[in-house]
Amino acid sequence: MHFSKYFISLFTIGMLLSTGQLEAQQLPREQRNWEYINHDAFGTNYNPQTQINKRNVQSLELKWTYQVLPVSQQGAQLLGFPSIAEGSMSPPLVVDGIVYIVLNSKMVIALDAKTGKEIWRHVTNFDSRNIENSYPLLAAYALGHTHGIYYIDGKIWLNDFGCKITVLDAKTGSVARTYEDLCKEIPLNSVRGFGIPTNSGYYAGGGAHPPSLYKKENVVIWGVGGASEGTWGGRAYEQGMDAETGKVLWRFFYAPPCGDSATCRPEFEREKQVWGQWLVDNCDKIWIQRIKSCELDQDLLRNDWDKMRFNSGISNVWGQRVIDEETGIYYFGTAQPGPNLNATHSPGFRLFSSSVIALNAKTGELIWSHQTTARNLWDYDCGWNTILANARVKGQNRNVVIKGCKNGIVYVFDAATGEAYHVLESPDIKRTQNAQLLNPRNREDMTRPWVNYPKSEPFWMNCNLTGCLESDIAYDPIRNIVYFATYNAPGWNLVTNADLRGNALGGRASLPDRPFVPKINYTINAYNIDDGSLKWKYFVDGFPFRGGVMVSGGLVWFSAPDGIQRALNADNGNIMYEQSLGSSTLVQPTIGADSDGKMKLFRIIGGHAYFQNIVNQQGFGSNTPGAIMAYGLPDNLQIEPYEDIPESTSPIQFMGQFAYAGLGVAVAVVLIAGILTRRSKKKKVKAKRKK
Repeated sequence: MHFSKYFISLFTIGMLLSTGQLEAQQLPREQRNWEYINHDAFGTNYNPQTQINKRNVQSLELKWTYQVLPVSQQGAQLLGFPSIAEGSMSPPLVVDGIVYIVLNSKMVIALDAKTGKEIWRHVTNFDSRNIENSYPLLAAYALGHTHGIYYIDGKIWLNDFGCKITVLDAKTGSVARTYEDLCKEIPLNSVRGFGIPTNSGYYAGGGAHPPSLYKKENVVIWGVGGASEGTWGGRAYEQGMDAETGKVLWRFFYAPPCGDSATCRPEFEREKQVWGQWLVDNCDKIWIQRIKSCELDQDLLRNDWDKMRFNSGISNVWGQRVIDEETGIYYFGTAQPGPNLNATHSPGFRLFSSSVIALNAKTGELIWSHQTTARNLWDYDCGWNTILANARVKGQNRNVVIKGCKNGIVYVFDAATGEAYHVLESPDIKRTQNAQLLNPRNREDMTRPWVNYPKSEPFWMNCNLTGCLESDIAYDPIRNIVYFATYNAPGWNLVTNADLRGNALGGRASLPDRPFVPKINYTINAYNIDDGSLKWKYFVDGFPFRGGVMVSGGLVWFSAPDGIQRALNADNGNIMYEQSLGSSTLVQPTIGADSDGKMKLFRIIGGHAYFQNIVNQQGFGSNTPGAIMAYGLPDNLQIEPYEDIPESTSPIQFMGQFAYAGLGVAVAVVLIAGILTRRSKKKKVKAKRKK
């Protein structure tokens, strides 16, 4: 396969010696560039460079800082929006000595990787009021953050406001082309209509992730979901378009049409019946929590979602999608169904929410789907990156899809069939009673109306609505290890009425009168995907986690919600580098070369805050414009040859006690976590610099 050859080249490159004296273009592309949100077209979050490595990482120093302007000073004309998030929530791209960042306002900025000097900027102008009568959009709910941009063949790809794709020339920032009207109404003999056929809801028209490009057939693949976490009923879909003409070649709807005759058109109700039969006819392609849906209640499958009321739906796709150019298979993860916590009006599995899906990239035909959380009452979407790899799994080399979901679990699927080889769940996740996954074989479970049914009082929940895994994961092909962050952040919740369209929190209310403050923490986990064993883990107390994990030079880097950036030994989890940033960051770092061929680590600080209703009512992140910071090795440091060869590993653990709550009652639990092996080497670093 195409990507198996790529990973073989990564292994070879990883064994080469780096001198640090080469110009950027003399370095292999995989080393010098970070072209996608998660480094490469396969979403691995792995850069095989070896300049910055375990031996010299403690010599890293700040090279430059670029201050991000407040939204009010960016020059954007974004009219009709109640607010726009400050700063950036997207990992920086690095391409041939240039750094590209996208702000939450959709502004794209190009910087010199060597100096931090601005090269160009692209400003997005958009007036949501002009589309209200022709698009089924709720633009205000698409402004929380922008997850990223891609670099593909000299162009920067951006998912813009208003169901629009903007493609920029990477050298100049000028608009190379656009794809517009992607949600525009297809007439259904109505004055207004609701856009795509058999749709009765609203879309989030400023999706967070760029489209994918199937180069072999020149097909652009783009998707959109329901607005406001799925509670506005938009019928989620992916579509393939001719890259030259923009003509729609296919659409794959992964949510059913509205079937409620009281509020929907007759066409919708007829299509709902067709949809239900299609699920039964294709049950051999559909997995639900490791069970083929043919083995489950066929009546429940045929009538999944029941009437699909106006306030039900599936939210946007939030992670990088991947395409295997040789097989022509397109892989992506879907978001959670809505409303959260209260699904009174939508019994059943609620397919294809919280799933990993494989489609024929040329035709849109379903290859397979695997739903990771049946019914999903908790907002456990399968956002963030999808990884495609050729790896050793269960003693054989296999083409696999590696995917983390907010239920706190990382899955290893067969890329051809969707069968799950491994289900990896960190032992540090402490689920409360009301956050246990439901049994798809149990009809009572699959028709449970709300989370703590039949009770109605407030309750503790962990994993809470933010999940237990809210970040990108990384795969190291040399070590055959997947790295990911999980966390505990219990929430105190009350299920509310789900009858009204537009309940932005999906029937969930966070209450200020919590009986006590819960314990919060996160863990970086390293799992071998051959046998599914936990190799090591690293524990941080007092903070949840969001953003991502990446691996390079034998080091694991990750977001810094506590304001401390760290690098861990990829083989055993020991701390190799630790430094205060002065600000929390919920964005993973990236690594790439400047024009002199010198590697730099790039970090975003500031931006949008999260976990406001869990941690001190204010959350993490600063809600400030923030900055991008570039770190590199000292110019006079002699960069020694380094081979990234895996070391032998041995888990390092300790026992600790933390108070958790379930159903409002505190219970003591034992939490196993990695020892915080902080090595203080500041004196040694200073001595080297003096020399």
